[in-house]
Amino acid sequence: MFGSQLNSQPTGIGVLDISFHDDVHHYPDSTLWLVTQEPVLNEFVCYLKDKKNRFLREGLGGQELVVSRSQLDDVRRAYNRMICKGEEKLHRLCGLLCDNLLAADVQMKSVVIAQLPGTQQRLKLIQDIQKSEVYGRTDLDLGNWLLEKLRYAGPLGWERPKLIANFVEYQPLCRNPFGINKMISRIKAEEQIWSKVVDEIFELDKLVNQDKKLRELSYFIKDIFGIKIVVDDLECIHAVLNAMESVSWNSETLALHGVAHEPATQRLQRIEVKNHVGETQQKQSGWQAIKAVYSWWNKTFEIQVQTLDVYLREQELLTSESHAAFKEKRERVRQEVADRLPLFGFYLQLLRWLFISPDATPPELEGIRILMRD
Repeated sequence: MFGSQLNSQPTGIGVLDISFHDDVHHYPDSTLWLVTQEPVLNEFVCYLKDKKNRFLREGLGGQELVVSRSQLDDVRRAYNRMICKGEEKLHRLCGLLCDNLLAADVQMKSVVIAQLPGTQQRLKLIQDIQKSEVYGRTDLDLGNWLLEKLRYAGPLGWERPKLIANFVEYQPLCRNPFGINKMISRIKAEEQIWSKVVDEIFELDKLVNQDKKLRELSYFIKDIFGIKIVVDDLECIHAVLNAMESVSWNSETLALHGVAHEPATQRLQRIEVKNHVGETQQKQSGWQAIKAVYSWWNKTFEIQVQTLDVYLREQELLTSESHAAFKEKRERVRQEVADRLPLFGFYLQLLRWLFISPDATPPELEGIRILMRD
């Protein structure tokens, strides 16, 4: 299943120093470049990939991972800016699309997925919200705001559930010309983002060469900011796609949504479209949708249009087209790669430690020693 790279046992000594020096290459792009123009963040991702290549060439043994706290803080701030800017633009784009596609009043709902402390149990909370709340807060703020109202009687007393995910639903209050049932904006969870960064650093799609589903990881990470549009039937899918690609916004319309009038905001610029609609294009499971990637306001967004029946099957945990099933399969592949290429697993743990759980115990890998410095 896996290429010879997984079985290679290079030898040698090198140093991985996560602090940028004058001799560091200035890379033109990274796996994140389509969604962020943060130079520090892009350079960090490319730097990790460059060092991964060196490790595979020279091997592990006597390696030191030197982490600069100040420069790591710069990378974290750049990452937070990317998320905040992207969220704001995502919601403003949803507002513009609602005006064009729904032609009706819209009910907005904040949907929060939370985990009960000390358990694997999850719950879903739904709260009606106003447009001003979406524009004025990040999704993280919205989720935490709702969870602040709740407490769970756990073994240690009253505890607040942990935020897992939050997304916003736009539901039309009457029928519309495109048969749209709902529009959903979502931002990929932080752990998913960094896991996918590692996938691309190690070119996981090239290592996994038999299973078509697992080869769908493209080099660039384009789906951090996404919109799902749920429609009545297959004909509606094409109608929605055509409408999105033909729409243009003038200065007055953009101003109503707090968007600057400039060439990058007047229309969606297509990057790629993957058509999985029809008997010849659909997945083996019967899953059908169109996944289109667009550039707008100097950000990249993935817009998925699918029918209501496909959307409902995705919500079921046991169907092959469910998101949970795909995620579980991807995690199994990651674990298999990590078992045979320990450096891959170390990178997964490293990025989770640096960006998600910095107070946890640092990851370990024989041959690499982590050093923190000011």
